[in-house]
Amino acid sequence: MNLSTAVSRITKSVSKLDAAYGRPLFDELAILAFVGRELELHYYRGPNEKGFMAEFADNTVALRTELTDDQTSLGGEFSFTREAEGASMDAYICLGPDIYLFCNNTAKSMQEVTEDPRWLDAQGEFLNLSQFFAVDPLDLDPEAS
Repeated sequence: MNLSTAVSRITKSVSKLDAAYGRPLFDELAILAFVGRELELHYYRGPNEKGFMAEFADNTVALRTELTDDQTSLGGEFSFTREAEGASMDAYICLGPDIYLFCNNTAKSMQEVTEDPRWLDAQGEFLNLSQFFAVDPLDLDPEAS
């Protein structure tokens, strides 16, 4: 899938996730690609657009141990961390080879989020979102259809 289709799918799925949780769950979303040793930001929605890239390395410490070749070589793989708080990223979904959607609740940690019983329904919507990319990974090539 191309970037426009991916953003549309993510937006629709996040709306369903928010409805299942009863309020907005992730107020910060970013699609990043790892190109060699560089990061490319392809989409951002959240409260820290200007500082996001400068703070990204610090804000992903808790998730970085999950970003291994074995776990993220295919679209659809995902992980959460309960240690993240505030600006630290709470979750990711691998959208395609070296392309990720990072998700964050800037007000609560994942520990707090998962204590709400509505998290179980919301978690199902997160899984549904990941499966779109397992079937049709994001391709950032401008020629991708």
